[in-house]
Amino acid sequence: MFPPFSNVRLKSTRIMENRVSVETKTSDNVFVQLRISVMQELYKEKAYEAIYKLTSPELQIESFVADVIRGHVPSMALDKLFEAKHEIATEVKDRLTAGMQEYGFHIIQVLVIDIDPDPKVKQAMNEINENRRLRMAAEEKAEAEKIITVKRAEAEKTLAIMQAQAEAESKKLQGQGVARSRKAIIDGLTSSICGNGGSESQLTTSQIQELLLVTQYLDMLEKMSQGPAVTAFLPSSSGDFTSHIRQGLMEAQLAQGSK
Repeated sequence: MFPPFSNVRLKSTRIMENRVSVETKTSDNVFVQLRISVMQELYKEKAYEAIYKLTSPELQIESFVADVIRGHVPSMALDKLFEAKHEIATEVKDRLTAGMQEYGFHIIQVLVIDIDPDPKVKQAMNEINENRRLRMAAEEKAEAEKIITVKRAEAEKTLAIMQAQAEAESKKLQGQGVARSRKAIIDGLTSSICGNGGSESQLTTSQIQELLLVTQYLDMLEKMSQGPAVTAFLPSSSGDFTSHIRQGLMEAQLAQGSK
């Protein structure tokens, strides 16, 4: 039984949480609001100290927290502050453990639950981050377009080389075909002139040239027959037929040389 008119003070042994809010300034002159969560419990063995030594443990905890925050944060920049949450929480816990243990309180955990700069500062930080990301996106887009342009140029170069090689091979094969065709024509004319046992060695150089002229003349007539022209003008003067062909070829060569 308690004596009459005695005061009874009750203390819970459950884990309690204190929320502390501290405003301070960083090294780059930005005011921030830090919200700290402190979880503590009462030592049963030191219940007397917890009850009679401190009038308000919550205010004492707030004082310790504010002292650590205002002594540590002003030496840090805002960006560094967001990275140092664990470091700040550890320093606050160590300070509270050393300061509150003699009063019968055990500090279990300290958490930095929020770092809240001025709204204008947060908006500026978001704009800086947005502009940085837009710049990175523009650089990536430009790099992608550069790669596409280079690859397209390389593909066009490769295609042009392949087309040139194909055209050269086609001209080569076409020339070989024309040469074989001319030779076959000459062989046929030689056989017609010299008989089945004839050969080119039995013809003179001038005769072979005349055969070539006749071959070109026949090719010309064939091409003319395939074109839209329906009228052909031929020399009417008498003379050697081959001389007319030679004269025409020479005049054509002179006309081409004068251009």
